[in-house]
Amino acid sequence: MSEEQKVPSKEEVITFLQEQIEVKSKQYELQELNTKLAVARAEELKALQFIANITNPQNNTPQGTPHILTQDDLDNNPELVEAGLKVGDEVLKSEEPAPTPRPSRNLKK
Repeated sequence: MSEEQKVPSKEEVITFLQEQIEVKSKQYELQELNTKLAVARAEELKALQFIANITNPQNNTPQGTPHILTQDDLDNNPELVEAGLKVGDEVLKSEEPAPTPRPSRNLKK
C-alpha cells in the first residue's frame, strides 16, 4: 500500500517561495559584485599598462623602416588592400631577418 503524498499548505508554499527569493536575491548580488570586481581588475590592468607606457616609452615606439606603398606591394599583399591601404601610403616595414639558407646535402644512391 502506498502512502498518500501530503499536499503543502498555502503557507508552506509561500514560505518556500520567500526562501527561494532570498537565495536568488543573494545570488544576484553576488553576480553584481563579481561583475564589478572584473571591471575594476580590467581598469587596474589598463592603468598599469598606461603607467608602463609612460615610464618606458621606447616599448611604445613602432619598429620598422618607413616604406611608401607601390602597386606591386598591393598586388603581392592583398591583406594591405583589405586593410584599406593604397598606393602612396606610408607604412612601417618590419625588419625581419632574411631566412637562413639551409646547406645542401648530397644524398647517396
